[in-house]
Amino acid sequence: MILSKEKLKKIEEYFNQTYVPENIPGFSVLVEQENNEIYYYETGLIDVNRKRNLNRDSIFRIYSMTKPITSISIMMLLEKGLINISDEVEKFIPEWEELSVYQSGSFENLITEPPKRKMIIKDLLMHRSGLTYDFEETSFVQKIYLKEEIKIARAKEKRSADQYIKKLADIPLAFSPGEYFNYSISTDILGFIIERITNMTLEDYFKKYIFEPLEMNDTFFQIPNNKIDRLATCYIFDQTNDKYIVEDDFEKSSYREKPSCYSGGGGLLSTIDDYMKFCKLLQNKGATNNLNIIGSRTADFMMSNHLEKDIDLYDIAKGKWGTNIGKGVGFSLGGSVVIDPIKNMSLRSKDEFSWGGAASTQFWVDPKERISVVFMTQMLGNPLSNEMREDLRTLVYQALI
Repeated sequence: MILSKEKLKKIEEYFNQTYVPENIPGFSVLVEQENNEIYYYETGLIDVNRKRNLNRDSIFRIYSMTKPITSISIMMLLEKGLINISDEVEKFIPEWEELSVYQSGSFENLITEPPKRKMIIKDLLMHRSGLTYDFEETSFVQKIYLKEEIKIARAKEKRSADQYIKKLADIPLAFSPGEYFNYSISTDILGFIIERITNMTLEDYFKKYIFEPLEMNDTFFQIPNNKIDRLATCYIFDQTNDKYIVEDDFEKSSYREKPSCYSGGGGLLSTIDDYMKFCKLLQNKGATNNLNIIGSRTADFMMSNHLEKDIDLYDIAKGKWGTNIGKGVGFSLGGSVVIDPIKNMSLRSKDEFSWGGAASTQFWVDPKERISVVFMTQMLGNPLSNEMREDLRTLVYQALI
């Protein structure tokens, strides 16, 4: 089946009527099929106060769309024999030899027990480690993260990777590794492990092995001064007053500074075209522009569903993935994988690999229809982010003829 360019124009009609500018100030969307651009559209602003237009080369905070880049970096180390997904995490982080699991109690009187088994690299890749996020209200451990300022991505508290690792050694896990799926700082820890294995910063590793080979020249942890004027201002939705307000102004952005540690879970900036280059790498099973980054078998392995048979995220996830959006959806070594579109009640293809970012960004790679999609905007705390993502998928797939 091929995508109709004419039918894809329903995206701009629907999104402008439904979401812009009341819910998001603007957006861009890029759709490819068979590695060819089929549709691109942009509208609105990246800065409401200064009336700066959103352009094709606008630079966005991609937050958790950083995660698949970290995952593919782990796969590259796997191919070199430097890591196995079955390795115990303490092999690379000996500070974590005696982790505990939260049972009950308060800050002053924590009751814990030893984990039922050791945490392995696969647990980190699949968010089944027992770690959490400071915003994931799925366990009392989240409150400890808030109290101890365990944030990592764009944290105001300036800690090094080693300082975070040491701090986390004393904080209990929310559950024993492997028991549940819980969205977490797991991928940040993978970034720290990459640095320990390679003796390179994550920034240098990404640049040498991914960004430069793929010519992703506008993807980085810290924005160069000569590209500041292309950086979007980031907004956050104030649900109490039903409006959005500035969360990170581009001129004063923390992304102008070198981070105290590099967040493999949420630290990157990128453009729509740069991220599509990464999607092409995934779509082509590890190769692009006659260049092989990882082997096709490794790419397939990474993007395959790794949940147990007859289990989806709805069954095992804490938090929002344990709701209806997790039905028919599995998890790979770095993103969600559709295992049953009918159960998911969507037009999505089986084996679609995808993830999104906190500021309402989104991508997916559909190997069946050879479709890749990247969506960029800049709105945190968006109450309609799930609806927007579902609508975008429906509007892309209705264009197949």
